[in-house]
Amino acid sequence: MSKYFPQPKTIKINSDVELIAFQCQDTVVQLASIPPGATFELHRHPESQIGMQIAGRLEININGTKEILEPLQQVYVAGSNVLHGSINPFSETALAFDVKCITNSEESEEAILKVSPTQDKVTGFDCDYVVGSWFEINITQIPPKGIIPIRQSASETMGIILNNKLMIAVEEEQQQLEYGSVYYAPVDVVYRGYNPSDETVTLIEILIKSRSQVFAKDALLKTDMARSLTTS
Repeated sequence: MSKYFPQPKTIKINSDVELIAFQCQDTVVQLASIPPGATFELHRHPESQIGMQIAGRLEININGTKEILEPLQQVYVAGSNVLHGSINPFSETALAFDVKCITNSEESEEAILKVSPTQDKVTGFDCDYVVGSWFEINITQIPPKGIIPIRQSASETMGIILNNKLMIAVEEEQQQLEYGSVYYAPVDVVYRGYNPSDETVTLIEILIKSRSQVFAKDALLKTDMARSLTTS
């Protein structure tokens, strides 16, 4: 079984909702189809969790704060042991993904973060992104015959293809992926991609910062706070 192309596992949440879960070492990526009226009851767990709508809308509840999530516009963040849940009060089925892992960041995080437009620095492809204390999400439009050049990230990287198909190679393993599949590139592992079709492919990449990156950022924040206190 490949660790770069994890196999899906179906998890039944209740009578209405099933998740497709992918275990990427210590991180879990989940895809959900949430029919009208379906509810995720308020719950908490030791892992921090982030999530985003792919299609349709959802009402998210983070520790009593409620907001409507629009497709590919916001990321919700529920820290370790923070109460969270959701409901689909709308008439259309919602598609969403979420990511769960144990984090060591001491930085407080807003419950809802909005994406911003940019361009990929290497390829120039159109891209939306959002950055948190322990994660980064990039939503990139891969044009027909577009190439994702060889990359080697300092963060764990997981990818979800939203439409059509995308050829992905991680180290020496290669697969053609579509929605319902995930690829995983651990820290410092080489990966690349190619869109063989005549249509633009939307790719979501989730980057989980390494512990050393999180610790370094937290240490820098503490140093800046200490300096501000001594100079005020």
